[in-house]
Amino acid sequence: MKPNLVSADVLFEEFRSSLKLVWVAGLGASARRFDEEAVRAARSGADLVGHLNYIHPDRAQVLGVREVAYLLNSTAEDCRRRVARIVTLEPPLLVVADDQTPPAELVAMCERAHIPLFATAASAAFVIDVLRAYLSRHFAERAT
Repeated sequence: MKPNLVSADVLFEEFRSSLKLVWVAGLGASARRFDEEAVRAARSGADLVGHLNYIHPDRAQVLGVREVAYLLNSTAEDCRRRVARIVTLEPPLLVVADDQTPPAELVAMCERAHIPLFATAASAAFVIDVLRAYLSRHFAERAT
């Protein structure tokens, strides 16, 4: 895959209209990029974006209805611990989809950790498909 030239700001501007993205937190980290090693190791865009997953920290993490419920349907302390775990993985960006309200704890932690957090009414599955397709095209090898 080619060098990483995709920042949170580039993705936001690319999909602001089509996904009706709103930048919720981490605006100061607009230049944040995917981890270079993760980009080199990725076989496709599918390796760079997906549902909330603690095992794949280098992916753009997308939170839909189930993922937001996972954060909120717990004690306040469990919610803080779960959000802190996401943030310590230092994903390139987070997207809260399915017209879910980003949990306040997640917003606060993204601000503190300088991790871009976007929100959209689009379905999580659609957001993942769109970002995977874009990243696959962007990072595809080219020869002329």
